[in-house]
Amino acid sequence: MRRQKYVNLDAQAGVFFENELESVKAKTYDVIYPELLARKLIPLDSSADSGAETVSYYTWDHVGMAKLIHSYATDLPAVNVTAKKTTREIYSMGVSFGYSLQDIRAARYANKPLDQKMANAARRQMLQLENKIAWHGNSASGVPGTDIPPFINNSNVNAVTIATGAGGSTQWTAKTPDEIITDISQMTSTIRSISNGVEIGTRLMIPEEQYTHIATTPRSSTSDTTILDFVLKSNPWINSIVPNYELSGAAPAGGYDGTDCAILYNPSPDKLTLEVPQDTEFLSVQENGLMYSVPVHQRTAGTIIYYPKSIAQANGV
Repeated sequence: MRRQKYVNLDAQAGVFFENELESVKAKTYDVIYPELLARKLIPLDSSADSGAETVSYYTWDHVGMAKLIHSYATDLPAVNVTAKKTTREIYSMGVSFGYSLQDIRAARYANKPLDQKMANAARRQMLQLENKIAWHGNSASGVPGTDIPPFINNSNVNAVTIATGAGGSTQWTAKTPDEIITDISQMTSTIRSISNGVEIGTRLMIPEEQYTHIATTPRSSTSDTTILDFVLKSNPWINSIVPNYELSGAAPAGGYDGTDCAILYNPSPDKLTLEVPQDTEFLSVQENGLMYSVPVHQRTAGTIIYYPKSIAQANGV
């Protein structure tokens, strides 16, 4: 005798449940939460296979030097190339949502769709964890053996020490427009000088309060141009300034505890990517007593920064 797919549901209710789940899944993928900024501000890369346990990339360099030689020289200097392999672990994320037997029967009886709020909540929780890992890594996740470095406070990027302003503080709300502009220019020049002109920081991320401040504060008492407008017009490298609430209170320990930070970077997928080999997927229904649970799964390796010297972080803004 063939076992009924959902033992507590009759044929009509079973068909209704299957059709509703398909509708719920499709609708949930269309929900957009713009307040989770990782996918908006970090290039998304899903090229790795969902079955992969790691994602790797190579950093190539060359060694050797040309020299002045005699016309009949036979001992020409040689060059060679070297490669450094970097590997990042990929980790799974999971959550679930479900409906009771009565939820399904009641929805079918009333000819109403299943409540989608739980599916939306499950999708939201997955994106929220992805967003947290993308910006802050997973040091506070409590999962043994996992190690995903953060984007904010990454130890390999350029750390910019900004000067104390005339008001006795490094914070922009206490600084003059000229002092703020100098801080931004210092971030730009740090990337340029450290990389010998190879790297360019084109997007500046700052906390919400600082963004509002420079977007509403005039360049000077006699100007109708804001600090924000002036920087975008006068700085030859920066082409966008965006608010990011993740930077509020995110400065690292060591004199900046609890203060805000700013990050200048190049948002090119050649410089950094958010690795998501498996986007959020809704798996087959699991029956447990009078409940029908839908597991939700995703895989991520967090943010990979290929060229850390293309990024500058200033703390205490």
